[in-house]
Amino acid sequence: MKESLDVFDIYAIVHELKQYEGEYIEKIYQKDDEIYIRLKKEGEIFIKNGKWLCISKYREESKEHPPAFAMTLRKYLKNGKIVKIEQYDFDRIVIFEIQKEKRYRIVCELIPNGNILLLDEENKIILPLFYQEWSHRVLKPKKTYVFPLSKANPMQISVDDFMKKIGKEKDVVRDIVAIGIPGKWAEEICLLANIEKNLKGDEIDEKKKEELYKSFMNLMNRLVEKKFSPVIVEEDGKIIDVLPFPMKRYEGFQHHFYNSMNEACDEFYHIISSKIHEEKRKVEEERERIKRQIEQQKEAIKKFREEANRYRKEADAIYANYVLIEDVLKGRKENEIKKRKHPFITIEIPYEGSKLLIELDTRKSVFENAEEKYKMSKKMKDKIKGAEKALEEAKKKLEEVKIEEEKKEKKARKKYWFENFRWFISSEGNLVIGGRDAKTNEKVVKKYMKDSDIYVHADVHGSPSCVVKACDIDGNPLPINEQTIEEACQFAAVYSKAWNNFSMAQVYWVYPWQVSKTPQAGEYLPLGAFVIRGKRNYKKCLLEIGIGKVMIKGEEKIMGAPPSAIKKWADRWIIFVPGNEDKNKVAKEIARIFGVSIEEVQRTLPPGGLMKKEEKI
Repeated sequence: MKESLDVFDIYAIVHELKQYEGEYIEKIYQKDDEIYIRLKKEGEIFIKNGKWLCISKYREESKEHPPAFAMTLRKYLKNGKIVKIEQYDFDRIVIFEIQKEKRYRIVCELIPNGNILLLDEENKIILPLFYQEWSHRVLKPKKTYVFPLSKANPMQISVDDFMKKIGKEKDVVRDIVAIGIPGKWAEEICLLANIEKNLKGDEIDEKKKEELYKSFMNLMNRLVEKKFSPVIVEEDGKIIDVLPFPMKRYEGFQHHFYNSMNEACDEFYHIISSKIHEEKRKVEEERERIKRQIEQQKEAIKKFREEANRYRKEADAIYANYVLIEDVLKGRKENEIKKRKHPFITIEIPYEGSKLLIELDTRKSVFENAEEKYKMSKKMKDKIKGAEKALEEAKKKLEEVKIEEEKKEKKARKKYWFENFRWFISSEGNLVIGGRDAKTNEKVVKKYMKDSDIYVHADVHGSPSCVVKACDIDGNPLPINEQTIEEACQFAAVYSKAWNNFSMAQVYWVYPWQVSKTPQAGEYLPLGAFVIRGKRNYKKCLLEIGIGKVMIKGEEKIMGAPPSAIKKWADRWIIFVPGNEDKNKVAKEIARIFGVSIEEVQRTLPPGGLMKKEEKI
């Protein structure tokens, strides 16, 4: 199911939004990371940070005080005139220019880890929705705004450049993605050209390249000529995609057409978010119902326990005042009776230093009255057992609801390709991946290491082969600086056998061209092992690992990383060094603190005992 807009969607949306150039802003609203810009004429522009943008009719009224970001937008933009709306460089970035006494810009980054920013006429940041910092740009007030590193712009590629690109990557679909086409549309180009998307470069002849280019140009021309036919695609009663025009891949699926891309996107987002909210509401109602049931059972147990104690106490008091009660029952001490309600009477008798009111049955003997009280006490104790059983069942149901909710969240949570390996995001934003075993060590190097990356390995048995990517998690180019290399070296050391035996370890890094699977004559290289030729660049690394919860594309992930990286990306974290505390016990505690599964935590922990060094939780 679609979670965010791609460049094709945004191109169509921005084209339609241009009709609002010249309109005035009446008010701005905010709910969490969602912004609504209400226009004076009609309509509201909806922006979901990092994911969505369209004209919307579904804003819910809120009585909450507007957040600081919304108040700042109101201060600078209320009554401002929208003079320009544009898509930046055919990327997932939309810019609104607003004129008041001065000119301002709202920049909407509809990308993972995106932001919404208010800029002044000198391109200085007045306020971002979130403060963020990378090696190449800082999103904080008074800083000059720098755009994210862009991918290639397919609108500007020539036929010669297109032909040269085909065959450069692992397969043809990746070749097309490399020129700036979203993955889904790259597959569509292959489908339209009747070419298998997994074909390798040496399997693609000139004729096939020409067919690919023809399909590519047909698709791009449809965009440029604004031949839109907005549609929501449905499969088995569930909506799965919204598009500026139909795709061949969805032939045979149910299609719902709309008058505009904005309308289609608004309906799609509303249906999806409404369904999510309804499911959450039902779960919350069930949870609250069970919680009420638990409280009721607790109250019942308390009441039954008090009643059981009272009846037992009354029975004991009857035996302690046997003669007095016998005289009362036989009518010899009428003056002791406080209340009559045939056949019952209430008398006051001394017991354990105080007075006790007891109801007696005049038809029964002293012994029978006492035994009746004991019987009632036992009955209350039986009720306690029943209530305690019901309480445990209710608690079990509550836990089942929680587990089911976690399963749904886990199922809905997107898993990224790098999660199959050890991974972390460096403090400068680079993706670093490492193998978990011989098989994944092999895969990390042979499949994912590119010429611009760096290879890292510890001179210790069990060390993972690590690759420092010269890009972020989305493939956007990033330089690899010294800080990132140091973090990657520490990462490689932590997940080696050194963790159990040392406080420091020696790690080296080399360039990809130095890493080979070709052994010396007469030697054999096992799976996951590599030959390193040339100079090794060594670093001594402290054995420390940080565990924390980080946000990736709006989703929370548990990340294990060197302290400098975890402190950069996580609000709450724990730093560990080698120690004697059991790994499984630590995993349970971390899972409880961060509200995640034990399995998620265990995947981030080094191979051995731990000791907590510092924390921010």
